[in-house]
Amino acid sequence: MHWPARARLSCEPRSLGLLTARNPVGVECAGLGAISFECMDSRQLKRIDILRHELKALRFILDHYHSGALDPALLPPLEDFQSEQGREIYTAIIDAPDRASAEQRIHALELDDVDIESFLRLSGEHYHTYPALVRERAEAIRRGQLKVEAT
Repeated sequence: MHWPARARLSCEPRSLGLLTARNPVGVECAGLGAISFECMDSRQLKRIDILRHELKALRFILDHYHSGALDPALLPPLEDFQSEQGREIYTAIIDAPDRASAEQRIHALELDDVDIESFLRLSGEHYHTYPALVRERAEAIRRGQLKVEAT
C-alpha cells in the first residue's frame, strides 16, 4: 500500500501518537497486529511515553467498556499497565458498575503526571489500537525485547 509522504508514519515510539488519529493502518510493518514493538528501534522506552500511550488506551476503554461496545477479552490485563497511574485508572474503570461511576472514581484520584480534568474531557474515539499496544509492549518487556528507562 502506498501512502502520500505526509501520511506515512515512522515506527518510532514518538510518532505512535499520530497513528490512530490520522491513519490507523499507515505504519508499514509486516505482520502488524496493533502497533508492533518489532517496528520500534532499540532505544529504551521513556516512562512518560508509556504513560501517554496507556492514557490513550484508558480513554478508549472508558468510552467503550461500560456500553458493551468493547469485548472484555480484548482488554489488556491490569499487570500489562506499566505505570501505577495507569493501573489506578484501569481499576477505577473496570471495577465501576457504569461509566458515570467510573468517571467519578477517576475524578477522585490524585495522580502525579496526569491531568484528570483533561483526561475526562478528551474523547478516546481514535485510540482503538492502544489497548493492544499496552498488551504487546508488556509482553515485549517481559521477554526482554523492550527496555524501560530507569527513573
